[in-house]
Amino acid sequence: MHEIRGSALINYFAAVACAAFAAIFPAGQVVRLPAWVPAWAVILVIGLPLMEMLWRSGLRPRLVWNEGGLAVVRPFSMSVYRWSEIARFEEEFNRLHIVFADGSEEVREFDHLWLWSKISKRYAARSGRNQAALTEALKVGRERGELVRPPSEVPRRPVVLYLLMVPAVVFGQWLVTTV
Repeated sequence: MHEIRGSALINYFAAVACAAFAAIFPAGQVVRLPAWVPAWAVILVIGLPLMEMLWRSGLRPRLVWNEGGLAVVRPFSMSVYRWSEIARFEEEFNRLHIVFADGSEEVREFDHLWLWSKISKRYAARSGRNQAALTEALKVGRERGELVRPPSEVPRRPVVLYLLMVPAVVFGQWLVTTV
């Protein structure tokens, strides 16, 4: 199975920032907590939904494919298409256009900024890479993909993403008891 993801570096940086925010929030700097509310519970109530949002919007694959077809992954849904339903792919800056056989199209954006291609030659060399990979998969899928089921599940959530909450809870609990 092949996939196209967003930028892991950007999204893991955001995850660390969210964990830090969740740890600092109950420390009395942002809001005063009643004595009966444990800081670790507030940190988890704030942090875990933020981590889930990062997983759904940034870290999980956005396109997944095999010989049977292509899956377009959105934050709360997923569409699966057989290769016979797709006419072609077009890449434009940080957008990938999926053009269907009936003439409709779907546009997926990635966090690969086109401005970087103006600054970095190495980044400019990546232009068209997604389109080339998907066009090759389309060709192979049309030749022998009718017997294969398209991908229907995306990879599981990375455990390390949610483990970021452990140091946040420890730090936040320490912060609350010392402030």
